[in-house]
Amino acid sequence: MVNQNPKRSQEPPVWLLFSAGSTVSALAFPALIFILGILLPFGIISADNIIAFSHHWLGKLVILALAIFPMWAGLHRVHHGMHDLKIHVPNGGLIFYGLAALYSIIVIFTVIAI
Repeated sequence: MVNQNPKRSQEPPVWLLFSAGSTVSALAFPALIFILGILLPFGIISADNIIAFSHHWLGKLVILALAIFPMWAGLHRVHHGMHDLKIHVPNGGLIFYGLAALYSIIVIFTVIAI
């Protein structure tokens, strides 16, 4: 017999943020490293252009995506990695995901202040 009222999991929203962070890291970080590690030091792009982009609304969205989503992915990996190593933190999900949420709020307010 199938349970008509299954217990709901808190994992789907966290897995969504984890996969978004992994995707952002995989797709955007190589371009970011290329821009900040090669183009900027060799003078092909000026720092003034990067600063001007960061003040534009699209630049702020890019900064938010590059800062928030990878943090969720990283803390999700730490949480499950500790579980795999049999290091059980009491209320680990609340602690790690709470830290990611707090970090997200701080980044949002910081980017708005730019």
